[in-house]
Amino acid sequence: MNYSDTIIMIPARLGSSRLPKKPLLEINGTPLIIHAYNCAKEANLNVPIIVATDNDVIANIIKDHGGIALMTSNQHVSGSDRIFEAIEKFDPHKKYKKIIHLQGDLPNISGNLIRKLAKVINDPTKEIVTVIVKATPEEFHDQSVVKVAAAFSKDKPELNDLGKAMYFSRACIPTGYADIWHHIGIYAWQRNILEKFISLEPSPLELSEKLEQLRALEAGINIYTVITSEHPIGVDTHLDLKKAENYFKDIS
Repeated sequence: MNYSDTIIMIPARLGSSRLPKKPLLEINGTPLIIHAYNCAKEANLNVPIIVATDNDVIANIIKDHGGIALMTSNQHVSGSDRIFEAIEKFDPHKKYKKIIHLQGDLPNISGNLIRKLAKVINDPTKEIVTVIVKATPEEFHDQSVVKVAAAFSKDKPELNDLGKAMYFSRACIPTGYADIWHHIGIYAWQRNILEKFISLEPSPLELSEKLEQLRALEAGINIYTVITSEHPIGVDTHLDLKKAENYFKDIS
C-alpha cells in the first residue's frame, strides 16, 4: 500500500497539571516522549514523523534522537490544534493529505496498530479513524476512561472490524448488555477534515463532556472505530508511570 501522502504527528506540551513536565519523565532511563516517538518509528511506514511542541527542551531531545521537532504556540488548548499548526509549517504545499495523530503519553502503542490506522485512512471516504478496545469492568465507571458507543455492521463485532462512533462519554455507555468500548485516543485524519475541525467553535456536548471528538460528531463528521485487543498504558498519573516502568522492565 502506498503511504506517500501520509505523515505521523505527535503533539507534546510541557504543561501538565497532574504530572509536571510529563514528556520529559523517564521510563527506564528514556523520556516518555521518546518512547512515543519510537512507537511511531516501529510502524515502519517510511513516512515523516513530526513532534509538534511548545518547548525547546522537548524539541532538543527529539533532535538528539534523530527526529524532527517543530515549535508551535504555547496557547493551543488541544493536540489537534497543535498538529495543524505544525503541518501547515512543515508542508505548506499540502503534499501530505493524511495524518496519523499519536499521543506523546502513550509509550507502548504497537507499530501494528499504527499501520491499521494508516491502512483505513488511506480510503479517502474515511474522515477520521480512531481505535477502541473492550473495557475492563474496573474501567466501566472510571471517568478518566473515555467510552464510546459504536455501531457495527454485525451483531458480534470482532478484532479489526470497522465501526462508526455514535457518541463518546466519560460515563458508562451504552446502557444494557452491549459491549463497553474503551476509546484509545489516537487518530487518523484526512487533512482537510482536520482543517475543518479546528475552524469550528467548541460545541455544547464537547464542553459538557470535555471531549473534543464530540465537536466532530456534532458537526456531522464521521469518526470510524477500529477494534484492537491492545490496551496501551496512558501515562497521566504517578501510578500510570509506575505501570509503564514495570511494563518495560518485563519486556527488557
